[in-house]
Amino acid sequence: MKDIYNNSTYLNNNPTWHEEDAPFKANKIVQLLNKKAIPFKTVAEVGCGSGQILVELEPHLKTVTHFYGFDISAEAIQIAKTKQTNKITFELSDITTSSNTSFYDLLLVIDVIEHLDNYFVFLNSISKKSNYTLFHIPLDMYVWTLFREKMLIESKDRVGHIHNFTEDFILNILADYGFTVIDKMYTPPISTATNFKQKVINVARKVLFKLNKKFCTKTIGGYSILVLTKNNTINK
Repeated sequence: MKDIYNNSTYLNNNPTWHEEDAPFKANKIVQLLNKKAIPFKTVAEVGCGSGQILVELEPHLKTVTHFYGFDISAEAIQIAKTKQTNKITFELSDITTSSNTSFYDLLLVIDVIEHLDNYFVFLNSISKKSNYTLFHIPLDMYVWTLFREKMLIESKDRVGHIHNFTEDFILNILADYGFTVIDKMYTPPISTATNFKQKVINVARKVLFKLNKKFCTKTIGGYSILVLTKNNTINK
């Protein structure tokens, strides 16, 4: 796939680099981390984009000594670097390379793997770079999209989602690469309804989700999953 993250294609389609979604995502991350007393002082985000998630997290994660944001997009890092502080730094870097030996307590992989040409190589590379990893992954494969495939195509063209997952499938893949699930939670769609049809769908989605969460994610869909894992770091 062409490098839409460095040739202004992604930037033109998403000029804010989705930083308006960062408060919502950071809030969910804090919720999940607060449920489990895992020790961490260094946090790194792979594919940090505009860097706003780390900015939102910093006031809430008091035990963290430093936050690191990495991205392979020069356009994203240019935005992120305007937000650097004495506790948050951003770098144009691919930490999955063998020459990068950095190790962190907690690695954040927020809405990243669905964009990657080869997410298997990526998962194998990051599995030894932290004690814990927190993934946020959209569950784009559900019954509705099977009948309206143009939704998947639009997602590919606008936001670069070239892989589509169900919950059980991606959790099985994570297990294959040494990520043991500690806890998980669903996150609802962030976008707001703009017409009557969307409002009706959102109401139906909320009702069905209350009745059966997993069934809702597989039928009406629209949800993502936040997954906290313990990594296989024996051979780090």
